[in-house]
Parts: sequence; structure tokens; C-alpha cells
Amino acid sequence: MAEKKIVLRGGDSDTISIGFKKIDQLFSQERKFITHKSYEVTDSNHYTSFGVSTLRAIKPAVSGAFEFTSTDLTQSSTYDGLSGVYQKSLWKSLNQLYFADDDRINLYDTASVLSIPVYRYGFEIKPSSVNITNYLGSTTNYRYYTDVKVEDEWGTIVSSSATYGYVFYRQGLIVMTNTGSNNQHTFLGDGNWNYTSNKGFTVNYKATKAIDEISLNCHIGKDEFNVSSHPTSIFSGSYGTRAGFTTSSTFSPYITTIGLYNDNDEMMAVAKLGSPLKKSTITDLFINVKFDID
Repeated sequence: MAEKKIVLRGGDSDTISIGFKKIDQLFSQERKFITHKSYEVTDSNHYTSFGVSTLRAIKPAVSGAFEFTSTDLTQSSTYDGLSGVYQKSLWKSLNQLYFADDDRINLYDTASVLSIPVYRYGFEIKPSSVNITNYLGSTTNYRYYTDVKVEDEWGTIVSSSATYGYVFYRQGLIVMTNTGSNNQHTFLGDGNWNYTSNKGFTVNYKATKAIDEISLNCHIGKDEFNVSSHPTSIFSGSYGTRAGFTTSSTFSPYITTIGLYNDNDEMMAVAKLGSPLKKSTITDLFINVKFDID
């Protein structure tokens, strides 16, 4: 943006630049780095806070049959965004995409599925970061699961060395499937999305996201920004007129905040210094501002 000027009237009539200054692109850098953000999803906040859906998959009674009836719906909670997914068609889809061609894994007749949206896991769920606590009727009666990476794309969900499900890291899917009803209902409470009587769950995992780090070197010339814009430096009731103490040749303002604006003069970010920095009238000053874009 072009440099703008604010007129302050004091002992002289000079126009003093204290407004905006364009940042030279030579003073800006951008780099990407991978970060892992931790999430904790529970039976009470999974959809309202995170958009995570809990689903049930059931194997069709007849091979190849799809039953698109109201009773075949996942019967998920009314606030769950994927409540319209059909249980048997979900089972068929999971089987075809992940299980049918790999004899190392098995999709049982019933499965409890946790579906995480891409904006909550990024590139993938970080392998070996999944921890699941499934309560079985009381806060002291529960089963604890972790994930073990098998390949880059998937891992097993285990408890006491036994396998109870699978996690597909790059699809944001956790599929609990076993002959035991407790495992089939891991994310379903009593089996019908009723989480009362201590039948809830807690899932912890880490997302893998690429973050853009922006680094800006704000150049402040020795003859620039030498007038304070703090309200106390302006006469009350006389906007634009500087207070007498600011006209002294020994006066120098302190820098506490840097605002970053777009070309429409809209503030996009604010950087706060750790402590006030005295503005020099002898040497130029560079202040490095860094921020991340998720």
C-alpha cells in the first residue's frame, strides 16, 4: 500500500508521517513446516465441536443386497451430520475399499465407525497417536485402546495385544469391529447412540497439518514514526494537536504494537512486542514479525 500521512499540528506546521508504510517484498519470507495438533473427541462434543460423526455398519443379510429403508439408516444422533448414511451400504463400502483385498484385516458383521472430517486431521492422523477410552457402565469400568502402525496408510487398534479395530490414517476413519458387542458399540453408547449410564467414549489423536509461517521484516527509518500516536500525546478536545511534551528534541516514542493491513486498509493481524521498544532517531530499526497460517 502507498504510504499515508496523518497531520499533527504542534510548534511547527510540518506534516509528520506516523501512519502506514508498505512492506518491501524483499523483507518477507514464507516457509512450510509440518505440525501435529492434538484433539480430544468425546461422546458429548464429537459433532457439535469437531464435526466428527459416529456411525454403525452392518453386513447385509444377502450377498450384494442394499437395503435403502428407514430402518437401515445409521440411526445416529439427531445432531450428527452423517445420520443419513445407510448401515448396510456403509458396511459394503468399507469392505470394498479397505478389507476385501487384504487378508490381514477382517471386517466383522457389525462395526462402530468414527469418521473425522479432513479439516480435523489434515494430511493424516499421526500414526501411533490414537488413544481410545470406552466406558462400559462406570467410570472405573472401561477398556483402553491404542493404535499400532502396520503400513503408512493404516494401523490396528489394540488392547492387551489383541486387535479390536483399525485406523485408516489418511481417510480419518477409525473402525471398531470384533465379535464382542462392547467393541461393536465403542462409539455408539448402548448401541443406539445413548451415552448415559457411563457408556461414553473419549478419543485422543494428533492431526498432521502443513503450516505456512510468514516472516516479515518491518523496516522503520530513523526519520519515520518519530511521533507518538498514543491518545495521551494529543491535546484533549483538539484532535490532531500534539501535547507540548512531545515537541521536545529529546522526546522519542516507544513502540509496543505493530498492525498489519491489507491494500484496503483492513487490519489483518496485530503483533505485540514483549516489552516497549524505544524508537531511535539515529539508526534505522528492523522488527521481525512472524505468524502462522493454518
